[in-house]
Amino acid sequence: MKRSNIKKILSISLAAVMLFSMCGCKKKAKAKETEETDAEPTPIPVETTATPTTAIPTYSADPSAQNTLDVTWTEEEIAETTMYVAVSEGEFLSVRLGPSVDYDVVGRLSRNQTVTVVAQTSDGWYKTFDGYYVSGTYLSSTQSV
Repeated sequence: MKRSNIKKILSISLAAVMLFSMCGCKKKAKAKETEETDAEPTPIPVETTATPTTAIPTYSADPSAQNTLDVTWTEEEIAETTMYVAVSEGEFLSVRLGPSVDYDVVGRLSRNQTVTVVAQTSDGWYKTFDGYYVSGTYLSSTQSV
C-alpha cells in the first residue's frame, strides 16, 4: 500500500510540475510579445523651426569698438578707403585682432560686404578703421559679380 501511495504522490507531483511549466511558458510568451510591442518607439510630435545656414558671427563695424592690441609690426597709413570682400559664395573673410592668422578672430565678413581700411602692413594685411585686420588677399576695390 505504501508503494501505491508513493506512485500517486509522484504522479500528482509530476502532473503539477507539468501544469506549472505550461503556465510559465504562456507568461513568458506574453511578456515577450509585450516587449516586442514596447520596443517600437512611439512617435513624438516635434515642432521644428528653421535654423540659420551658418553659425558664423558677422562683423559689424561698431564705431565705438576699438582694438586695444599693441602694434608690434610695421604698417603704413593710407587714405581711408572702402573695399569689398572678394571671397567665394558661402565663404567668409576673418576679421582678426592682428595682421596674421595667429591672431584671434573677432568676426567674419561675407562676399561683397564693405570694409573701410586705413592702413596696410608690409605683409599685405589691411587695418580697418576700428583697428582690426583683414587679409588683403581677399579684398577688392570693386564688387564681385
